[in-house]
Amino acid sequence: MNRHIKSASDLETTYEATRAGFLEIALRKNKEALPYVDEAKALKAIADEYSNPKDMVKDERIKIPLAEAAGISTKATNYLEPKDIDGIVVEFITNYLETAGENFVEELVYRYLLTKGDALGGRMRNIVGALAGEKLTRFLAANLRIRRYKHQFLRSGSADWLEPKMVTQDMMGSIKAIRWTKSGVARELIYNIKVPVVTKNIDISVFNCFSKGVMKTFVSDPANYLALGELKGGIDPAGADEHWKTANTALHRIRTSFDAANNPVQTFFVGGAIEASMAHEIFAQCKKGDLGSAANLTNEEQLSELCAWIIAL
Repeated sequence: MNRHIKSASDLETTYEATRAGFLEIALRKNKEALPYVDEAKALKAIADEYSNPKDMVKDERIKIPLAEAAGISTKATNYLEPKDIDGIVVEFITNYLETAGENFVEELVYRYLLTKGDALGGRMRNIVGALAGEKLTRFLAANLRIRRYKHQFLRSGSADWLEPKMVTQDMMGSIKAIRWTKSGVARELIYNIKVPVVTKNIDISVFNCFSKGVMKTFVSDPANYLALGELKGGIDPAGADEHWKTANTALHRIRTSFDAANNPVQTFFVGGAIEASMAHEIFAQCKKGDLGSAANLTNEEQLSELCAWIIAL
């Protein structure tokens, strides 16, 4: 049990933390939206050259933006023939741009930004998850530093382990794995990998040795695992219960799968939005021993204690 959690209410996300979380996401969303806004301005500059919207169809410079404004996703373009895409764009122009009259350029820009809004929403969901991982990585790194444990970082898409002095704070969001030694004992934490024993992707996996050889072979051996956890970084209370249900199902499956493989493991949960009902469930599981530890992502004392627990495993 996390020593900073004395009751279920300690796990609940406070109003102040929720407000701060929404503010952080809003500011980040504005930053991430800038490229889309700039693209819309560039699209408008080209569209302003035309007095008849149908003449834009032949302009190779804006062929893709026109298709996007018409609602054709990047995935859809991989399945459609060029003539089909042109047909959809022509129909879009007829039904929406021509009916807008002399305001067709503004209508085009609005439609383009509308589709980009969907893309931004998907991007933000990924970013929220990445921010949660980044925060956990920062706290793990801090705990390793103060203990003077030798440790290294692995960035996503790289095969080279980096010493701490080579990793800046800006790089923390791209960390895929961390490994450390304590009293000659090796430990390694890897984010977002498919765990064959569970046949599912798990947010956090802690191993009792350094990864070696073929990764697929390494992660397939249940004996290499020490603990597994779920990380849900979303701050919106409206989605909290659903996220917990998903995580709880995964954690239960982890325990039963590893028990069946004769290698019981510890499980833990970290959440950004924790409401009263789920806080009681998490607290009860911690008391019962089903969960080895838990923490509210917005509570830095709890998060630091959870990181200390992971390192001490």
